[in-house]
Amino acid sequence: MTNDKEDEHMTDNSFFANGIHAYDTLADFANAITKVTGIDFKLDSVIGLNSDFSQSTEQYLLLNVKEYKKEQGEDLNLNNNLLFLTDDGVYFYSQEPLSMDPLKVFQDLLLKPFGKSTALTFVILDRALETYDSRLDILSNRLMKLEGEFSRNEYLRLGLEFERFSDRLDEFRSLLIKLQERRIKQVETSYISFDYGILIAEASSLQGRARRRLATLQAFREDYEMRNTEELNQRVIKLNDVVKKLTAITVILMLPTLIASHFGMNFAFMPELKIQWVYPLVIGVQFILMGAGIFLFKKIGWL
Repeated sequence: MTNDKEDEHMTDNSFFANGIHAYDTLADFANAITKVTGIDFKLDSVIGLNSDFSQSTEQYLLLNVKEYKKEQGEDLNLNNNLLFLTDDGVYFYSQEPLSMDPLKVFQDLLLKPFGKSTALTFVILDRALETYDSRLDILSNRLMKLEGEFSRNEYLRLGLEFERFSDRLDEFRSLLIKLQERRIKQVETSYISFDYGILIAEASSLQGRARRRLATLQAFREDYEMRNTEELNQRVIKLNDVVKKLTAITVILMLPTLIASHFGMNFAFMPELKIQWVYPLVIGVQFILMGAGIFLFKKIGWL
């Protein structure tokens, strides 16, 4: 039983009166388990870990189950559920209040050895899995928006969040399997093996959905890059077409310019300047050469 000072910090005294103690401040939780064991636990380092955590001995089990907060903010915005389970008591810390309704289903289980710790652990794990499900829905909605309007920055952020989410879910499933295989005496999953089986199946299904969403995200990136490549190719083709036309025009105009530049030279002896019909001949030759150039370049497709 908790003392009066501890009761002030308990999240719900109506149900946690029989060997189960809940706290909403980490300091009170730490003090409580230190009194029980005489060990000064470094809980700040446990909470600071970027993954679930479990430490099991014959005397106790310290378990940290992370879940996404209700506001579903950034990927690192997680809530810690700390469980300290002993033969005589169950201690629980979380910033999110825990509803007692799910525990009422396990009233018969609570009377069995390690029944309280087993029931509470299952309820915490089930609540955490619900937040994972909600988180995946939010990521999926962002994924659908990305399909309509691709953003490279959003793609990078979303890809990172999906990878973190998938890693967390892998750790969560590993913890469920570890508990189900009864490697930890403080959580007797044989009492509710069917419920744990469902929980693992739901986590596996969620993991499959997350992996499919990640594959879809990668497909969006590939499609975006393909579209960009096609657009770039079209621009290169248009640029080549413009260069060809400019080259053809330059050559066509260069031929009469070359002839005109000949008559612009200042030499003392240029007999063709004294021939009467040379001027119209030069004009005619210029037009002929230009016409021939236009015909040639049209034939090869440059005009």
